[in-house]
Amino acid sequence: MKRSKNTPSALEKRSLDHFKKLLLAKRKEAEEQLELTTESILSLDSDNDPDYRPASNIPEAGSDTQSDSLNYQLAERTRKYIKEIDNALKRIKDGTYGICQATGKPISKARLEAVPHTRYSIHAKNENLDIS
Repeated sequence: MKRSKNTPSALEKRSLDHFKKLLLAKRKEAEEQLELTTESILSLDSDNDPDYRPASNIPEAGSDTQSDSLNYQLAERTRKYIKEIDNALKRIKDGTYGICQATGKPISKARLEAVPHTRYSIHAKNENLDIS
């Protein structure tokens, strides 16, 4: 049985404050990583580099393309991670943080420490219970 969005968190205010600080710190780290990745993408972009000269051989050109692709993937994953953190912060605000969205049961503090942005208990995650 799922809890509704209005079901209050099983965590006390002190724990919620701890997880909020943890999430904000992780968000800041992710924003810094996204900025570095974006800078790296821009520095490799030939359109933004007036001194750009085409690679003299195919392997080097392939390596640059692969690096660009990896940087774009990293940036996209980091954006998704920031969104997950923002959603967790919203759950803290609305009082549903720490409640498994699949089972409606509390998520263990150990799981929240390991994955503070999680929406699911370890049981739901392992069993793939109603996880979209």
